Amino acid sequence: MNNALKANERELIKLIRFFSKRATLLMETGELSHEHQQLTQACQKLETQLLTHAENRTAILDKRERLNNIIQDNAQCPKCHKADMLKQQSVATNEHGWKSNTYRCRRCNTNFTWNRPNNPWHMVEFLEMYIKELESSLEANSIPPEMREHTEAAIPQLQDSLFRLRPVLETSDEEMEALSTKEREMDKMIHQFKNYLLIEKIKLDTYQE
Repeated sequence: MNNALKANERELIKLIRFFSKRATLLMETGELSHEHQQLTQACQKLETQLLTHAENRTAILDKRERLNNIIQDNAQCPKCHKADMLKQQSVATNEHGWKSNTYRCRRCNTNFTWNRPNNPWHMVEFLEMYIKELESSLEANSIPPEMREHTEAAIPQLQDSLFRLRPVLETSDEEMEALSTKEREMDKMIHQFKNYLLIEKIKLDTYQE
């Protein structure tokens, strides 16, 4: 059975197929009522709906996971300033609530947390704050003259990154919110239809006896 299905979806589909098989046997002998024929058709439609929903959910979650992993650290050891001996250890959360990767430099035997977020949602907040800090430094003339031109050129590039990243994240958030709503609707329907099928199965068993 489809691995994308959740436990309750898988359980209902098994019940649907069991019921449909029993109903088909009765239909072949002409013993199945019109009501149960309609129920069999409804079962087939529901199974298709469940499988489609599972595929859509998998696609949305896979897309979300890929998006979550688009940030690539260019981490360097703060002691030797090299990256070739770094090993990622875990994830830390700073005072802003941003998550960043922690590393161990096997050359220096040093543990450190990289100074940038490891996901695009927190990276947006980081860039917004960083741009404000750069703009404030320019206004206060606190940037060395040799760095001023570089800083002035960097700000539009950072703003462009934000401009392109924000709508992608907003779309993903909207997809996840819609998926969450759909999941609640499907769970409710699954619960109700499962109970209904169990009752109808009892009726079929009684009818055959």
